[in-house]
Amino acid sequence: MVFVALVYAVIGTWLTHLVGRPLIGLRFRQQRVEADFRYALVRLRENMEGVALYGGEKEEKGELVNRFYNVITNWWGIMTRTKKLNALVSGYSQIAVIFPIVVAAPRYFSGQIELGGLTQTAGAFGRVQDSLSWFVNAYGTLAQWRAIVERLTTFHRAIVLARAASARGLVVEPANDDSVRLSDLTLELPNGEKLLEEGELRFEPGESVVVTGRTGSGKSTLFRAIAGIWPFAEGRVHRPVEQRCLFLPQRPYIPLGTLRSVITYPKAPDAFPPDEVAQALKDAGLPGLVELLDQDRNWPQVLSGGEQQRVALARALLAKPDWLFLDEATASLDPESEAHTYQVLKQRLPGTTIVSIAHRASVAAFHDRKLVLRRENNQPGRLLDETVKAEAAE
Repeated sequence: MVFVALVYAVIGTWLTHLVGRPLIGLRFRQQRVEADFRYALVRLRENMEGVALYGGEKEEKGELVNRFYNVITNWWGIMTRTKKLNALVSGYSQIAVIFPIVVAAPRYFSGQIELGGLTQTAGAFGRVQDSLSWFVNAYGTLAQWRAIVERLTTFHRAIVLARAASARGLVVEPANDDSVRLSDLTLELPNGEKLLEEGELRFEPGESVVVTGRTGSGKSTLFRAIAGIWPFAEGRVHRPVEQRCLFLPQRPYIPLGTLRSVITYPKAPDAFPPDEVAQALKDAGLPGLVELLDQDRNWPQVLSGGEQQRVALARALLAKPDWLFLDEATASLDPESEAHTYQVLKQRLPGTTIVSIAHRASVAAFHDRKLVLRRENNQPGRLLDETVKAEAAE
């Protein structure tokens, strides 16, 4: 009877795995479609003004309905498959009650065993079968765990691939002097297309430099390379160890919390005296927000694009970095406000080296040196110093 229980458990385990295995893929996909639906909702909330201005409510609703339909459809598949699995497990457990009696019945009717022996045989079979059926009874939970582990493994594989792709990446090293240098710089897109090959770049302390170029030439990618965060690149970045660098992207990050914590980010709200925070706001052109410093609102939605860039500039005025890199950090400002901003930066941060990446030709007027990232016909670009050419022409 022990071997009968073993065979019964093996058959039940095999059938359970056969019926329940699709649950792993269904639960894995459920996590993905739910995440896609939540992301779509958050994205719509963040861009609701643009949707309303375009009149795209119908298209957005259709997209959300499709994503929600994927959630419902997959959930229905999970319920259907779970119903089949539960039916199998319940039937397996119910049959296990009468199965040993049916197997031992011929011996009982032939008089080889008595009723007590038949009952003891059925009880022993039940204990052995129950011990061997843990996999069957726990299969639903195991399938859910497997789906979670598989999703985490997918994330891990993506991280490993990204690290493998960036194995040849930039090496950030301390500079021998006070300059910022990039040597043997090669920039690529994730698809392998080269933006710049073996470029050389040097910024001297105290100078102001503007980097321009056509859209898509790789200016923002160069900005990320200078920061040392672009994985699809080769070369070396030499930066002064004891000097602070601050990078302001075109779209500033606005964290949650009070306006004071937004302006002092990434420092604590009490890292600067209140009068300095207020003065930074005024210098950045936002005097009307001084009274709102301790209010907690959804500031990414409250502040316009230009105001968000002004908040980022207020951070720079508070931080007083030795090197300030601006990636079109004034693109949302009008020319008059942009000119005022650069005047304030040079007045309040006289010892700061400013490097700007910009499209507007007017920005060059606020800098001493102009670099052009020129790229044509999808070929690797070149960094040209037009200031040297202009001085030679004179």
